[in-house]
Amino acid sequence: MPSNTDHIFIKDLELDMFTGIYEKEKQNAQRVIINIDIEVQSNKGKTLSGIKDVLSYEDITNEIQSLSKSRHFELLEEFCEEISAICLKDSKALNVMIRAEKPDIIENTSSVGVYIRRTQNT
Repeated sequence: MPSNTDHIFIKDLELDMFTGIYEKEKQNAQRVIINIDIEVQSNKGKTLSGIKDVLSYEDITNEIQSLSKSRHFELLEEFCEEISAICLKDSKALNVMIRAEKPDIIENTSSVGVYIRRTQNT
């Protein structure tokens, strides 16, 4: 693992999607907020100069939005695992931390959810 790394992040990506185990969650879309931090190799030596040299947060965001619309996810954990696969399919990503929150599902909380960390299998 390199001693110098950089981070790409996606903050507060708000999705309307179908997720959950309860009947009301299967019939109504709900808000899910995603935060992602992807550790990548450092550009300290300024060796990366073009979009093809880096991991694209725009491409990742677009893939996650498509994934969220593709089907019902019983568990946020399942959704996060698929997000991690999207992020780690490019070898530039060393590891990823994903936080998925449901802000509207449990009364008297600002949100509930899951937080996972996955590492590149190299």
